[in-house]
Order: sequence, then C-alpha cells, then structure tokens
Amino acid sequence: EAAGSHGVYRPGGSALNAGQVGSTRAALYISALRDGEPEEEPFAGLAAKALAAARETVSHALENGKKGAGNLDALWDNAAGEMSISGAAIREPEAIRRNLEHVRRTLREFAETAAVSGDGEVELGKLFRLRQMLICQQVYLSAMLDYLEHGGRSRGSALYTDPLGEKPYAVLPDMFTFRLDDGNEEPLIQEVRLEDGECRFRWRRAHPIPEEDNFFENVWRGYRENKNVF
Repeated sequence: EAAGSHGVYRPGGSALNAGQVGSTRAALYISALRDGEPEEEPFAGLAAKALAAARETVSHALENGKKGAGNLDALWDNAAGEMSISGAAIREPEAIRRNLEHVRRTLREFAETAAVSGDGEVELGKLFRLRQMLICQQVYLSAMLDYLEHGGRSRGSALYTDPLGEKPYAVLPDMFTFRLDDGNEEPLIQEVRLEDGECRFRWRRAHPIPEEDNFFENVWRGYRENKNVF
C-alpha cells in the first residue's frame, strides 16, 4: 500500500481483493485443467532445501542474537515507517536512495539483527515476515529509482519531488515541487526480477488490451453467480 504499487487507475488498497481472488481462481483453474496426479517429489526437494535454509538462519540468529534483546518489533516498526516516508504517495529521490541502502544493509545483516526472546527462542514467524517485507521493499524502492532513471516523473499514483518543477501552492513544503510525466514511457511496462540479491530490470512494450470484458468486477460477479472456474 505504501509503495502505491496498484498504479494510476487503482490507487490505495482497492486492488487487494482483485489480487487475492485472482490468485485463488488461478489455482482453481490450474487444478481443473491439470492432467494426471501432481508430482510431489520436486516439491518435496524444494521444501527440504527451504527447511534446511530456515534451520541455518535460525541457528545463526540464536548464535549471534542478543538474548532478551527483543528488537524484532522495533525493526518491523522502523522498516514500515521508513517505507511510508520514502515510498508512499510523496516520494523524494534522495529519501528513496537512503532507505534502499538501509534495507539492503538490514538484509545483509539479517541473521545478526534477528530478535531473540528472553528464553532464547527466535520469534520465527515474525522474523521471516520481516525478511519478506524487506525483500519487497528492496524491489519496490529499486523499481522507483529505475523509473526515475528512465525519465519517469510524477503521475496519478505518486508525486516525485523534482526541484526543477513547480509547487501547486506556494505554502506547501518543497517536497511537493514536481513535474508531470510526459507520457513518453506510457507504451512500456517495467519488469523486475530479483536475482542473487539484486534487482534486474527490463522495459517492454505493453500488451494490447484484450477484447474480452474480463475486468475483475465482471469476473467476480460471474463466479459468485455460477461458480465458474474458467
């Protein structure tokens, strides 16, 4: 929500349900059309690797964490607060850069800064939720900077502070100084992949709008009426 990731036409949180329902229906679609029984062995192997990595992280945190420090909630609050400041609707490029470096540093030191409760047990659920949140923040903040480097400016979903621009009202703080995007990048879509801890970007032309009337509201209405999967 703080990242304004829903774009120009669905600001705020109005697309969250679309994402949740869409992912559920995608799973139902795959299940309905699959042939044969699912292959469990590849998943078991991946799960074993994930569990081994989790055990190593927990062991490292227990070894290096400060017993009774209880700093996990503080780390969470700090990460959420910094994202709201740097990556919400008003975005200052320098604040984005500073927070991105902070996020990267926290991820590098993640095991060492993990909170350990008074009895020496890591709050495992919160620990991995924090790690996932930081990874998402890294991707979003990196995408914002890449957007700026491609000449992107303020548009419907966010105001990017630009000292060469203008303020809508003189009484506003300087952070509200901006220039509107000229639309040159509008036919392009920014794609990002996280590889080896770094974000890789690709800009491609947008796919044409489908002729089918498959907007979320229409699809969801049809599902509620007849429980159709596809």
